[in-house]
Amino acid sequence: MNFFLDVDYTLISANGALRPHADTLFSRVTDAGHAIYVWSGVGIRKYEMTRHRLDPMITDYFEKPTADYRAAVERAALPVWPDLVVDDHEEIVHEFGGVVVRPYFFADEGDSELLNVSTALLDYATSGNSSFSRFVSPRHGAG
Repeated sequence: MNFFLDVDYTLISANGALRPHADTLFSRVTDAGHAIYVWSGVGIRKYEMTRHRLDPMITDYFEKPTADYRAAVERAALPVWPDLVVDDHEEIVHEFGGVVVRPYFFADEGDSELLNVSTALLDYATSGNSSFSRFVSPRHGAG
C-alpha cells in the first residue's frame, strides 16, 4: 500500500523535533512491504527527513494539496495514489482515508501517537479495517 504522511505537527513539532516512535512507524510499515510517501503543504521536505535519518525508508516526496484534495492530486499526476494518509488535518484524511493524529506542536517524549498509527495502518493493510478510533476508511473508487 501507499501511505502518505504529513510533516508539520504530524511527524515533527513546531521547533523541528521528531515525534517519538516515527522510526518505529517507518520501519514497521516498510518492513511489511508498504511504501511511505512524505508530503507537505509547504513543499518537499526531504531535508527534514534526512536530518532525522528517515529518508532511507521514504519512497518519494510530494507537495501536499491544501484544498480540493482529490482534484489536486489528480492534476498533479503523481505516479501513485494515496491509499491512506496520516495527517493532523482531518479534512484530508476524510477525503482519502487514513488516520487523524493529534497535532504535535511541542516536543513530548511521552507521546505514543505514532505507535497507534502504525498499528492502524498495518491492521488496515492486512484486514481491510482498523479499530483505532481516529481511523477513517477510504472512499472506494479513488485514484
